[in-house]
Formats: sequence, C-alpha cells, structure tokens
Amino acid sequence: MQLEKLILGCKAGDKSCQESLVRTYAPRLLAICRRYTKDPESASDALQETFINIFKYVDGFSGKGSFEGWMKRIAVNCSISFQKKYFSKYHKPGVLEDNSNHSEIPDVHSRMNKEDILKLLEKLPKSLYLIFNMSVVEGYSHKEISEILGITESTSRASLSRARVKLIELLEVQKRTENSRIKNINLRFSTGLNPM
Repeated sequence: MQLEKLILGCKAGDKSCQESLVRTYAPRLLAICRRYTKDPESASDALQETFINIFKYVDGFSGKGSFEGWMKRIAVNCSISFQKKYFSKYHKPGVLEDNSNHSEIPDVHSRMNKEDILKLLEKLPKSLYLIFNMSVVEGYSHKEISEILGITESTSRASLSRARVKLIELLEVQKRTENSRIKNINLRFSTGLNPM
C-alpha cells in the first residue's frame, strides 16, 4: 500500500491502515526507542506511546516534509519523556561543573562494529547515556536538550563531558582486558599449552 493511502487511511481511522503502518514502521521506530531507553520493556512502552501519538496527531501532519521523519521525532520525544524521570532522579537542579580535561577518546579498536559500540554506550549511567545520545547520535544542541529536559545548557554540556570521560574509562578497561587476553594466548603458545 502506498504511503499516501496509508496516511489518508490513518486520518480516517481505518484500522487496516493503522495495522499496516505499525507493521511497516515498528522495527525502525523501536530501534530509536531502544537507543533512548536502554531496556526492552521501556522501549516497547515508548513505542506503544509513539503509535498512540502518531494516530492521535496524524491529522496535524500537513504533508510537508517526510512522514517517516515526523514519526521518528514523535518516537524520540516519547522515549525522552520515559527517560526524563531517570534524569531528574540522578541530577539535582543547578549547574554542574565541567571538570573534564576534554582529552581525545583513545583509538577505539578498529574492529569494533556498531553493535559493539552500542553495547559500550549502554554501560553509561542512564542520565549520561540520555545526554550523549541526544547530543552525539541525534544531533540536538545543548539549548534544545536543556529545553526538552528542563535543565540548564551548562548542565547538558557538563553531562556530555562526563559521558565522554566515562566512555574513555570504559574503552581503557576494554583495551586492558583485550591485551590481557592476547598476552595469555601468547603465553600458552610459547609454553606449548593448548591456547584454548
């Protein structure tokens, strides 16, 4: 079914068009929700809220711009609203000082693929993950982040810096673990033991 017909059907409340839209776009929108919420249950809840809002506000879609982009924005906003409670839990109002040294992130193992990087990001505390994702992945400015989360721009900047410092620490741990594993394999080879 063509997208234009789907949109018109959704505007008319046609259940088959709504179901077709969900089947077509749920995987892509779930991936967005997953990036913001970090756990499968929250991502599913955010996705459900996303489709509720899509069907609720589809009459407001004028046809200008991308419909998929419009839906993605709704998914981001629904996911962020789920994460706001975590952010406010871990951050008190006020300004955080940016005490990081802005050092460069060390050479990430060139073998790391997208899934490896996402797993690494998931190790960040929820509040830092949210700011990092909004800024680096989605491209929000600190002004936009501050308005969406109800924090100051300097708190947003400081949280992003803290997220980067934490990622550097995680990368260093990963690097030490990998070096230790390689050293153990080399030791086993040199002593004639089975490397496995």
